[in-house]
Amino acid sequence: MTEELAALARAVERQGRRVGELDRLVRQLAGDLAEVAAAVLVPDDDAPVAVRSWLLADDPERAVTDLAELIGWTRRVFLRYPDAALSACWLWHPDVIEELWWLRQAHADAFHPKTGSWQRVGDWHERQRPGVVRRVRHAIGTCELSVHRGGPHARPAALPPLAEHAETLATSWATDPIAPRPEPTDEQLDQAEHYTRQHHRRD
Repeated sequence: MTEELAALARAVERQGRRVGELDRLVRQLAGDLAEVAAAVLVPDDDAPVAVRSWLLADDPERAVTDLAELIGWTRRVFLRYPDAALSACWLWHPDVIEELWWLRQAHADAFHPKTGSWQRVGDWHERQRPGVVRRVRHAIGTCELSVHRGGPHARPAALPPLAEHAETLATSWATDPIAPRPEPTDEQLDQAEHYTRQHHRRD
């Protein structure tokens, strides 16, 4: 009887230790879960800004702030490099602003105190910045502000060619993506030829 009681006591002791271990584990999991919930629910000031396009800006007040910040960055960073230059009319070129816009965000990502890396920094210097410099130079290399008072540079964004036929092509694609696209009509061929002539004339 004494041996049975001793065995029972040992079994109870073992169960008590297991319960204690489970209790510590549950407390640890609860703490970890609380930290995860806090990280999700509480915004991090250092978190990267959501990707936005200047060309899709629709909030005038936000756009004014964004452009002011971009100008500050352009002065402090972009124009520090001898191969970088902006014509006086660069603000009249939304495509140029878009190029500088994404380059600035890439610069911020590369030098981010938590997520940045030397590999990103090197990529920004070797590939991203030179690419933007090249495209900006091509876009505004010979342009000047007076040109924007009239003429082709003052025109609004062009409609994609033959856009009015998009519904036909979209329906064809969604119905059978393997089948050949609809054969162009005479009207569409005429429109394409007219667009090509106009496009080459501007170039």
